[in-house]
Amino acid sequence: MRYRIARMLQVMGLLILPFAIVSELEQSLAIAGFGALVFYIGFVLQHRE
Repeated sequence: MRYRIARMLQVMGLLILPFAIVSELEQSLAIAGFGALVFYIGFVLQHRE
């Protein structure tokens, strides 16, 4: 179950990044940071034992 949640978070993190690209610069950095954070949380959850 944790694996599925982690993979879902990773996919969500990757899907957020295109929205960051089309946003204004100030918002773009915040959205990209949020997407990277979501991806990283999924990565950590997936690789925990």
